[in-house]
Formats: sequence, C-alpha cells, structure tokens
Amino acid sequence: MMRYLQICMFFLLLLGCSKSENFDTITPQQILYPGLNVESSYLKNQSVILNFLDDSGENINSSTNYIVDGEYIQGNTISYQNLGYHEVYAEYIINSQIFTSEIKSFNIVEPVNKVVVEDYTGTWCGYCPPIARAIYELAEITNNITIIGIHNNDELTIDEESDLRAQLGVQGFPSARLNRTTSWESPYDSNQVLNLIQNQNNIGISLDSELYNNQLQVKVRIASKVDLNNHKLVLYLTENNLIYDQANYFNSVTESYFYDLGNPILDYSHQNVLRQTLTNITGDILPEIQALSDFNKKFNVNIDMEYNPLELGLVAIIVDNDNNAINSQFAIINSFQDFN
Repeated sequence: MMRYLQICMFFLLLLGCSKSENFDTITPQQILYPGLNVESSYLKNQSVILNFLDDSGENINSSTNYIVDGEYIQGNTISYQNLGYHEVYAEYIINSQIFTSEIKSFNIVEPVNKVVVEDYTGTWCGYCPPIARAIYELAEITNNITIIGIHNNDELTIDEESDLRAQLGVQGFPSARLNRTTSWESPYDSNQVLNLIQNQNNIGISLDSELYNNQLQVKVRIASKVDLNNHKLVLYLTENNLIYDQANYFNSVTESYFYDLGNPILDYSHQNVLRQTLTNITGDILPEIQALSDFNKKFNVNIDMEYNPLELGLVAIIVDNDNNAINSQFAIINSFQDFN
C-alpha cells in the first residue's frame, strides 16, 4: 500500500510540473524601509514633496516615479488649490527590476481654528469650580478648544506657574483666559468662545508622540498660509482625572451646580492640569517660517513616573510676540493628531 501511494505521488508531481513555466517573469517582493515618505495633510497650494527612502535612509528619487490618483507626475512635487484626499504610490527600480510601493493617502485641508481656554485655579480656591464647570459644558458643544488648568499654591502647581502669571498679567483667582490674553468673565458665556472659533486661521499644527517608560518623544509640525515672524511655540504636558479635595464656596447657594456638594468637595476630579512644560513656560522663539513651508521640531524629555500615561495629553500653542495665541492643538499621548 505504501509503495502504491509513493508511485501516485510521483505521477501527480510529474503532471503538475508538465506545463512550461517561465519563472523569469516573477518579480520578487522588495521591502524597503522607511519607504514612501509623505505627510498626511497639506495646506492648499502647499508643495507636496514626495520622497522614497531605502532601508539605509538614502533617497532614491532618481530611480523612482510617483503615481498620484492613478497618473504619473513630473518629478516628486505637486500642489493643489482645492481641498480633498489623494492617493499616491511609487514605482522604483533596483537591480533593473521594477517594484511598487504601498499606497498612501494625503489630504489637502484648511487649518482648524482652536481657541485656547485657560483656567487659573487652585484646590484652595472656593470660587474656582464654576470655571471648570463652564469649560466642561463648552467641551460638550465643540471640539475646537484647547484646555489648560493652571494651578496655584497647591499639590498640582508647577514651578513656572508664577512666571506665567507674571508674563500674562494674571493676578486674581479665579481667572479664565481665552487665547492667553483675553479675559473670560462670569457667567462664562460660551458664545464668546464660539464666536472666536468661527474666525479663519492660517496655521496648521500636528502632534505626534510616543511614550516609553518615562521617556517622551514628541514631533510638532507647523505649516502656515502666511509668513510667521517673531512667533513662539508653547508645548505643555497635561493630565486628567487627578483626585484632590476642592474648596467650594457655593455649597449653600441653592441655584448653583455645586450646591450641597460639600465644602470641600471630596475626591474632586481635576481635568487638563498643566503638569510639565516642554518649552519655556511662555514659549520658545521660532525661526522665521515662510508661507506654505513645513517646520518640524522634535522634543525628547523625561517625565515623572507618577503620571498616568492613559490620562496624559499634549498642548501646542503658537503665540505672537505679545503672547496672543494664534492657534493651538491638543493630542493624547501615544497618538497622532493631524492639522484638522
């Protein structure tokens, strides 16, 4: 029986290979890293510069063609006047063989205007909770705000807090600011913020980060429709859900949201708390950034091991020479946040 099976297997293999096969036409799979290099978003009329890198990081554009939306382009640069998605892949030659890369997409966008909302507060400040509540309600209405809780003289205060208040002229508590320099007064009307959000913006900001143990790496990318001169970049690390008792002077005010919650409010959850500044507290001076060009800056810092990685976020703000916030961006740690 075994001999019979062996004979059958022989004839099956013989028949399977009886056709004439041309193995010369098969192109082996070529894997290159990092490969096709393109950003995920660009502004209207900004040059989309395509590059193809081999596994040693060398540019091989001289032997590469780019196909965008199914059509070959001249060289490795293209731009668009209209918004929308596009797909691109590369054809490249190695040892006289043609290979194709993975397909990637990029988006032509308008910058999103994100208003900075800052809450100057403290666990001891019994008049402060209404600002935090107003910000919470605002966040239920719009995603186009960037929130920072800046604590004073309590367990959550960072060393540079007094320098920031001195630079921005913040004196009393509670205090709330919009775009760093505009006061947001009680009753904290959301329409004041929503009206600011409607303004058009020239600056796109993206954030990309990775946290390993206590080592945080951040890449900030900036592109603007106009030249940027005498501007600064502010980059903060924030943390949510920090549990500390909160003084509450509204405990007996029946019409208040905080009525009968106690004074202090036990185990109060503090949100968007400024934990660390990766730049100077009021920002690092940027070089001149020409219109429709890319600016990239990388940060590599150690953070406190006591921070909860699942609650951490990054805030990037572009400010002018008078500390007015021009645009901002927020992203949770270990994620990528695009221009929009």
